[in-house]
Amino acid sequence: MTDITIPFYCDDFDDKHTWYRSTRKTTKPKSPKFPPDKDINLWLKQNGPHSYQQLADIRYVLYHRCSRSHFLVSKKTDEGFTLAGRKGSLTIVNNEARHYLLWKLRLLGRKKRWIGALPRTKRPGSMAI
Repeated sequence: MTDITIPFYCDDFDDKHTWYRSTRKTTKPKSPKFPPDKDINLWLKQNGPHSYQQLADIRYVLYHRCSRSHFLVSKKTDEGFTLAGRKGSLTIVNNEARHYLLWKLRLLGRKKRWIGALPRTKRPGSMAI
């Protein structure tokens, strides 16, 4: 048996550069970065309520803008205030931020089956007719 080798010459491809189509990386849009004192999700993760009563207390604080139990209100302005929890403070800059925090607390209450976590100021049967 004899091996026959045929040299392969191709002058057409020697002088040209190889070109590959570039692919774009798919990136997710980044959520806006807030300073730690204005990041509601971070504050809620660190200072979230551990019981039904704490959920009721924080909702009371957000509705009435006054201190209660473990949550303290300071630096009140027309729309905003500073809310201090167990592990840090949160600056509520406007009503949208306050409503967002109330919404997140409502979702947390539903997840933990704490339905109707509103502070009771009067007993339901004590109303006079």
